[in-house]
Amino acid sequence: MSEVRAWVREGGLHARRYFNNVEVQRKADRSWVTQADLEVERLLRERIAARYPDHGIIGEEQGVGAIDREFVWCLDPIDGTGSFVAGLPTWCVSVGLLRDGQPYLGAIYLPILDDCYWAEAEGPAYRNTTPIHASTATTIDNNDWISVSSYAHRQYRIDFPAKTRSLSSVAVDCCYVARGSSLGALIGRANLWDLAAGLAIIRAAGAVAVGLSGAPLDTAQLLDGRRLPEPIIIAPPQLVDLLRSYISRR
Repeated sequence: MSEVRAWVREGGLHARRYFNNVEVQRKADRSWVTQADLEVERLLRERIAARYPDHGIIGEEQGVGAIDREFVWCLDPIDGTGSFVAGLPTWCVSVGLLRDGQPYLGAIYLPILDDCYWAEAEGPAYRNTTPIHASTATTIDNNDWISVSSYAHRQYRIDFPAKTRSLSSVAVDCCYVARGSSLGALIGRANLWDLAAGLAIIRAAGAVAVGLSGAPLDTAQLLDGRRLPEPIIIAPPQLVDLLRSYISRR
């Protein structure tokens, strides 16, 4: 795991050289990509291929490779490109590993905050060297918050009785649920590279992920690059149904 943490830190420090001096390009789907995205994914793929040549790799910028493997790495070189371009600190490098299609371990590094969230296949989740755990709350206070997508105001009706915040990164959303800062997160129809590392971390921190409908999340079906079939809620198990009750799709 120390090796994976070194990779995300190396990628994050490389990306940070571009921070506040970013040139944006448009991909075919009109989403943003930067030179940092491309270079960091290339770096991560090189590190993984050299160390684990028999593993599969999928990534946001270079797409889906061999997925018929026991182990498949999921790379998001910069999750939160919008924040990265805007000069906001809530972007990260995210590397997750699936085993037989299920989250196995993950590391997420926020370079501007110098925070690394990570979890191995067994044991607790960590922020740097400190163990973290999802909230143990059973009720909601006015000062509690959940994170939502940047388009939540257009896509959902949200009657949550406290606060919402948009962190503009699925991976960062997972980190703040895992550390107990956020009660939960509403995630739109993300891809597996957005989620893989975060799902490993939230699992180790005692949180769960379910569809907005309540359906279980099947990560194996996302290996071919398709998006989530529906939005999901990430939260501690004792709050997930309550949070679901406050949110509906427009």
